[in-house]
Amino acid sequence: MNKERKKGKFIVLEGIDGSGLSTQTLRLKDYLLQNYAIKAVLAKEPSEGLIGALIRQILSGRVTGIHDRSLALLFAADRLDHIHNKILPILDKGDFVICDRYLWSSFAYQGLTNELVWIEEINKYALKPDLTIFIRVRPETSMQRICSSRIKTEIFETRETLEKVLANYEKIFKKWQECGKNVVEIDGEKDPQSVQIDIMRSIDEFLQRME
Repeated sequence: MNKERKKGKFIVLEGIDGSGLSTQTLRLKDYLLQNYAIKAVLAKEPSEGLIGALIRQILSGRVTGIHDRSLALLFAADRLDHIHNKILPILDKGDFVICDRYLWSSFAYQGLTNELVWIEEINKYALKPDLTIFIRVRPETSMQRICSSRIKTEIFETRETLEKVLANYEKIFKKWQECGKNVVEIDGEKDPQSVQIDIMRSIDEFLQRME
């Protein structure tokens, strides 16, 4: 999992629901191509594979009765499948991967009902990102955005739940920061264009360090 990669870099965007991850991953892909001639491929969790499809049905409420630990294991299994079948082959070609959600989401969401140590254990074989960008928004902002863009919410999309999810995100961000991991926090309360500018600035600094 930790083998040397000559060119390809694995970049992850994280944040609670309604933080604008889908918008910013698309903009980041375009920015890398236009400004650095770097080809980037978009990825997302849950993945588009069979396990990811089942997870999406659970999150939407179409499949019920799944134990919290079972759901956490499904996310870990989907992540490994995603890594081996999509992410690593792209990185090995020298291209970048930009992933909308990844390991932090398991800590933040599945960590609500499971021990964080256990979440870490079942994900110990997951590929570590080269850069993680955490887009921070308040739960009230998140709910406003969700309700204005969608008719139906998912199982984690309540203000009370999102407050707990955000607290878990902040714990893991602090831990990774203290361990020297390559993590950046972006203020997601700003308008999308301003958020994009902040992300681009972080990407510029990251690429300069890679030279």
